[in-house]
Amino acid sequence: MSYLPTPSPVLPDFSDSPLRSYASLLQSKDGSIKARYKNRILRSAFQPIFSFAHARPVGFEGLVRANDLAGNSVSPLTLLSEEHAIEGTIFLDRLLRTLHIANFVHRAFEDSWLFLNVSPSVVINGRTQGPFFREMLEAWNVPPQQVVVEVTEDKTSDEGVLEEAASYYKQIGCLVAIDDFGAGYSNFQRIWRLRPDIVKLDRMLVSHATRDSAARRGLVGLAGLLHEAGALVLAEGVETEEEALAVLHADVDLLQGFHFQRPFIGPPPCLDKRERFDALRRSLLNQAREEETEFNAAFRKYLDSFAKAAERLAAGEPFSAAVGAFLGLKNVIRAYQLDSDGAQIGENLSATDQVAVRNPRHEPLIRATGANWMHRHYFRRAMSNPETIQISRPYLSLTDPRMCLTLSRVVRSIAGQVVLCCDLNYPIT
Repeated sequence: MSYLPTPSPVLPDFSDSPLRSYASLLQSKDGSIKARYKNRILRSAFQPIFSFAHARPVGFEGLVRANDLAGNSVSPLTLLSEEHAIEGTIFLDRLLRTLHIANFVHRAFEDSWLFLNVSPSVVINGRTQGPFFREMLEAWNVPPQQVVVEVTEDKTSDEGVLEEAASYYKQIGCLVAIDDFGAGYSNFQRIWRLRPDIVKLDRMLVSHATRDSAARRGLVGLAGLLHEAGALVLAEGVETEEEALAVLHADVDLLQGFHFQRPFIGPPPCLDKRERFDALRRSLLNQAREEETEFNAAFRKYLDSFAKAAERLAAGEPFSAAVGAFLGLKNVIRAYQLDSDGAQIGENLSATDQVAVRNPRHEPLIRATGANWMHRHYFRRAMSNPETIQISRPYLSLTDPRMCLTLSRVVRSIAGQVVLCCDLNYPIT
């Protein structure tokens, strides 16, 4: 074991700080680097981040593993909590990033990102301690575009300073990621302000999606919103095949978790996971086929009956007579007509067995005559595809607080053109 030279920027260099006397980098014969800080020995662990499309690691998150001088494990939380003064917190944070960079350049991590954690409080207060990050990357000859700076979950009183810091990292060429999205203080306000390149979904979102169908649908919508905001979506904490399938169903881009690879210290283990990814693809394909089969089996009678109702309406039958048979089917809630501008024509025709179970919580919204539904996708899609029946995604009904989906289709008759709509309970029972 030999000591590395300590002039700046190999170690963080705070002017007149006594902390430098407590820190040193040590290089082992195998090339790996440890850090000694006060009475702790610090090592780098790396956890791979996989691209499902590429079936290989595209990044590695640097994580600290600490021991006391007797060899006992010290948790990262304990390590960080031992620094009570902000100067010590900043120094330790910079030391850990230096340690991870030093180990990253000593391994076969070409064409991969290095994910480095930094807390908002360190970002905000670190400006008082002088420049560090750009100089550290230059010292180790690491291209900035190879580094992803993770803004970890924390409360900060000044989002503007955090925005400024994220802008700084982007200006020097790094990518910016938001960690633990969906928990605590990470929310869409932070997305709009920081404009991250990558958003890491909190593990609880991933886990909950396997237990709750509404959470699973919500995860699909959340990933879609993040994609529209211009970010890649990374699911972290994926520990089971079921969780992997849930996040892949939501179209996430990147995967991290024990199901793929635990963090490792030292030389990388075999990271060829093609068999596992092939198995996931087969499961996804089978799942999609099963869902399509179940959907077709459950919906065929509704689609056939809805098509007949549209034909009868087009032939000139009164609205109530045209949809009568359809309203008699189980799970049908209501039928209604919209004009070409989306305005409702008359009141809803409700299925008799659904009136008795109507929830009164949305009573102020129940009268729908004259309401305009042109903003609904089922109306706009029907107008854009007049020859086919449209099926909406599940949503909460405005006039009756229950989950439903809507069938819609343009119907042309002698009386004019209308959009026929019918709401069904979701899920179909």
